[in-house]
Amino acid sequence: MVGSPANPDHPARRKVFYLLIGIFVGLTASFQNGLLVANLTQIQGQLGLTPAEGGWISVSYNMTNACITVLLYKIRQQFGMSLFSKITLFFLLAATSLQWLISSHLLDTPNIGIEPYYLEIVARGLSGMVASGMTILGLFYCLQGMPAVKRTSGLILGFGLVQFGIPLSRIISPYLTIDGQLESLFLFQFGLALICFGLINILELPPGNTEKVFEKLDFLSFGFFASGLAALAVILVQGRILWWTTPWLVYPLMIAIVGISIALWIETHRKNPMLQVRWMRSRNIIAFMITGAVMRILLSEQNVGAAGLLANLGYGNHQLITFYAVILAASVLALVISIFSTNPMDLRRPVIFAVALIALGSWMDVGVSINSAPYMFYLSQFLIAFAAVYFMGPLVFEGFLRAIASGPAYIISFSVIFGISQTVGGLAGAAAIQAFTTIRTQVHYADMVSSLNLGDPTFSAQIAGTRSILSNQTTDAAQANVGAMSQVLQGIQRQATVSAYGDLFFIMAILSTVATAMLLLNYFYYRYHKRNPLAKELAVIAKMREPK
Repeated sequence: MVGSPANPDHPARRKVFYLLIGIFVGLTASFQNGLLVANLTQIQGQLGLTPAEGGWISVSYNMTNACITVLLYKIRQQFGMSLFSKITLFFLLAATSLQWLISSHLLDTPNIGIEPYYLEIVARGLSGMVASGMTILGLFYCLQGMPAVKRTSGLILGFGLVQFGIPLSRIISPYLTIDGQLESLFLFQFGLALICFGLINILELPPGNTEKVFEKLDFLSFGFFASGLAALAVILVQGRILWWTTPWLVYPLMIAIVGISIALWIETHRKNPMLQVRWMRSRNIIAFMITGAVMRILLSEQNVGAAGLLANLGYGNHQLITFYAVILAASVLALVISIFSTNPMDLRRPVIFAVALIALGSWMDVGVSINSAPYMFYLSQFLIAFAAVYFMGPLVFEGFLRAIASGPAYIISFSVIFGISQTVGGLAGAAAIQAFTTIRTQVHYADMVSSLNLGDPTFSAQIAGTRSILSNQTTDAAQANVGAMSQVLQGIQRQATVSAYGDLFFIMAILSTVATAMLLLNYFYYRYHKRNPLAKELAVIAKMREPK
């Protein structure tokens, strides 16, 4: 296809190197978000930022990551993979260089009037843009490393590597920031970018066909669409930090609705649209988009739910290394099994199995308590991490088949649907979980405080014990009483938080169980009627592959 590299039959040795480079580039792409998620608190602390200011760093990454997907396909079509890959890596080098400058304190001198905070926002914006491009770059390298009959495996591998970013980042970050400084972390990112840049120059992708595809209306449409997606990222990130009733959030909401609506209207009425809006509105594509978004929301049970609970219980990154090692092991196992077991004739079964695993893992987490420890979550989070990777290959493959069968012009629409469903779905899942746990924590706390009985011997003994400990630190009896009551209330707050996460796991278990049942009903409907939901698309592709 135009914009994609050619697919010659490489010697075995060269295929191995293509595959290794693809894996390395894919992992580097996954690190762009993973290292941000794992170290945002430290970045806020080092730069002296408030949570809301730290939120703008996340907004910067996610808005560019979601927006650039719309243009990436056409950029490759017009400029080719070679130039595309080098520009992508150049921007990554620029982003990591900026981050290293921030962490090295070279900008702290009075002669340089650049605010490190704004430089970090620019760097994260570049990283978000580059991450999308590098994912595609790693995917093409993986495809070059596969024999023709195994190209499906390269597709699954390329997209599966994206899931490794967060667990890998959580594992290595405590070692990179052991002294509390971020300079080693940013040097690590810079080193990865340098290695990637060297690798793609040592072994370039085979050249492909290019043609002029950009039209003036593309940039107008992209401007509205990108502004809408950026505003949506602002809402989903800052809404959960500042809370949803913050008055100024209505403005990005209006921008999101108006911007995306105008962009879709333009694309619907264009002669040569970037986005095939009518195709995107079809029943099968809407179902695909909803499935992808729901899966990402359900998977937030791991990255925001279980991880959030353990953080609230006082466990730091260095105490969770084994926890994330278990998640990484599950991800690797799922990717290997998916590569060797995915059947294009039966793509729904793995997705159903993945949702069922999420349901099982969520049910196992329902009984959390104040004494819960990381090892208690190993099995449940292993299942959920396995599901996170195992569903990816079949889901991507189904959407890709539907796009290819409709024509090359539809691939950009598939890329946009998939990218936005994953990015926005992940942000929406995190926002929903944050809102739910905050509300339920307040409800549980109010119930617990209202039921306190100062005459209860157990409660009185708890207050007396805490007051006795504090009396050794101060001679002021009144201050000791106030401190004792404050600590007891903090304990109640912690218990309320744990109860809220228990409610969350219960809701997630219910939702994933219902989703499993609905997918099973749909699956058995097609089995009963002896129909393949992708029969039409598979027939079109088979016809494409017939010798001319």
